[in-house]
Amino acid sequence: MDFPRAETLLHGCPTPLALVSISGEMLATNAAWDARVGSGALDARIHEQDHAALAEARRAAFGVEATTSLDVRLARQGEGERARLTFWRADERSLWASAEVTRDEAEERKARILLDCFRKMDAIVWSCDAEGKVLVSDGKGLALLGLAPGAAVGKSVFELYPTDSKVHAIVKRALAGETFIQEDVTEKAHWRNVYTPLVDASGAVKGLQSLAVHDGEDLQLSKKSKAITECVDRLPICIWAFDKKGTCTLFEGALGRQMGRTAADLVGKNLFEIYRERPDLVGDMRRALSGEAYVVERPLRDTQLRMRYAPLRDPFGEVIGACASTEDATEELRFEAQLRAQLELIASQKQAIAELGTPILEVWQDVLAVPVVGTLDAARAEQMLGALLEAVVDKQASFALLDLTGVETVDAATAQHLVRVASAVRLLGCEGIITGIRPSVAKTLVGIDVDLAQIRTLQSFKDALRFCAGLRARGKR
Repeated sequence: MDFPRAETLLHGCPTPLALVSISGEMLATNAAWDARVGSGALDARIHEQDHAALAEARRAAFGVEATTSLDVRLARQGEGERARLTFWRADERSLWASAEVTRDEAEERKARILLDCFRKMDAIVWSCDAEGKVLVSDGKGLALLGLAPGAAVGKSVFELYPTDSKVHAIVKRALAGETFIQEDVTEKAHWRNVYTPLVDASGAVKGLQSLAVHDGEDLQLSKKSKAITECVDRLPICIWAFDKKGTCTLFEGALGRQMGRTAADLVGKNLFEIYRERPDLVGDMRRALSGEAYVVERPLRDTQLRMRYAPLRDPFGEVIGACASTEDATEELRFEAQLRAQLELIASQKQAIAELGTPILEVWQDVLAVPVVGTLDAARAEQMLGALLEAVVDKQASFALLDLTGVETVDAATAQHLVRVASAVRLLGCEGIITGIRPSVAKTLVGIDVDLAQIRTLQSFKDALRFCAGLRARGKR
């Protein structure tokens, strides 16, 4: 019985069918295969992330008498298609392969949603190869830059922009394998850019891809943020933060550089370990992580630092870290110390002046004299009373002469102070005598109805001394 030739079977089959070498070379394909999978090398038609599994399936099919199947993604971008490939051995050098192609509805749905969003938002997507040649340049956001979609395709990034431009540096970083996010804020725009390298199945970088989104609504906030960043970078302060494990997550500010520290030195490193020989600093950080906000001053070499700590919390109120600001308080604290010393000196001088302003003199055996000059307010009366009582006890005085010759005027409060002083010394067995009351003072005392009946008053200090001498001569008081 004669069988049809393989070519007839291949080209007459409605199922996508191909003859493949063990290395993946396409020896023959039918029309259904070309329509559903695509012409050309098999690896080129399959997503690069499935290449390794594809090669393994081909090798396995040569070693068994049965079929070997696997599911792969087709490389036709935007199609969202998958294929179930089935291999079986044709001869010692080749394999038969069939394909059952289906659309990945979930991937297709995501692609439609992404495409719809992309068409409505101010965004830009672009890509270039390893040489900097632009492969894709599309998006509504290009209009904000005065560009048309596709206008840059085929041109070199390195020729479109000056060699010292930011674009050159960005492209080189991405082509070196780095993925990063960057914000660009100007007077009229705020772009958030994501840059990722394009890699092949072997992991080699073959270009870059980028998505940029314009956040016009947040422009004013971005300007404020930029201004704050510039202030922190110029003023003698430092802003820093750390997580619950003590790992530094932020370190910015001119003060940090003055102290010989940069973000590269600290961010990502454990502050508990770096400052393990400073238990006071570690204790401060742990205190902030306990949920307390506070201010503390610490010495660091020849500088006095003021640190303000505040806990950072998640939306549920749990502490997830802490932030802190540091300022150089050396000059301020030095000024405060000088001010305190000056105030203490003024207070001591004031005390000395008060003591000189109300001297207590022992004018005779067991007779003390207190010449009062100027105004007698509550504070001065209190100081005079304390000093006089101590002197009465110390000198065992029998008489205390309050001489008002130097007092021009008195008011009710002054009169009450005099009565209080005279009454207090009487409790110690000492008689208080007021002398030298001027006519104007006497008139005032009568007018304010001060009771001086219990207090002896004499015209002059000399009369008071004679009175004291007479009592001593008679041996009584």
